[in-house]
Amino acid sequence: MWLVSAGLDQKMKIYSQRLCLEPLEPDHAELLFDGLQSARIYDFIEDVPPQSVASLRDRYMVLARRQSPDGTEIWLNWAVWSFVEKCYVGYVQATITVNNSAIIAYVFFPNSWGKGYAREAVTRMINYLVETYQNLNFCAYVDLQNHRSIALLHNLGFVRSTFFQNVESNQDEFKHEVQYRKC
Repeated sequence: MWLVSAGLDQKMKIYSQRLCLEPLEPDHAELLFDGLQSARIYDFIEDVPPQSVASLRDRYMVLARRQSPDGTEIWLNWAVWSFVEKCYVGYVQATITVNNSAIIAYVFFPNSWGKGYAREAVTRMINYLVETYQNLNFCAYVDLQNHRSIALLHNLGFVRSTFFQNVESNQDEFKHEVQYRKC
């Protein structure tokens, strides 16, 4: 299967100047839970705060398998540790599909916003994915009102691709979403 031939160890830690991207494991649930409780995180994403450490651990157990049940996607998720703050500041993730798309996403805790951690972590993740999987087409989906995330994507060389109107969210409302692409 193509996933097996993808190459390098998917459990490898990735380092940047100020951060360590640690492959997400169930034990990260307790370490990330409090940071994921901030309602501000969910203003622009479909997710909701985890209800308990146990439910988050269960979710991370599935993600730690690093591939979809049908084997058609590679799931790569990293908890982001800041050497400066001496704590976790969020997470980054990428879903690699059989058509060489890498769908990226990221969540950072509000107390780490504006410090460049998202840019540093996402840049390092993208560089790792390019080195490991080659020939990927990167994309990200962003709420039209999430100006901070849109600015980050522009800064990383992504361009606006497709507009999706009235996307239903988990918060019983409709939002407008934009796909950004980088090849």
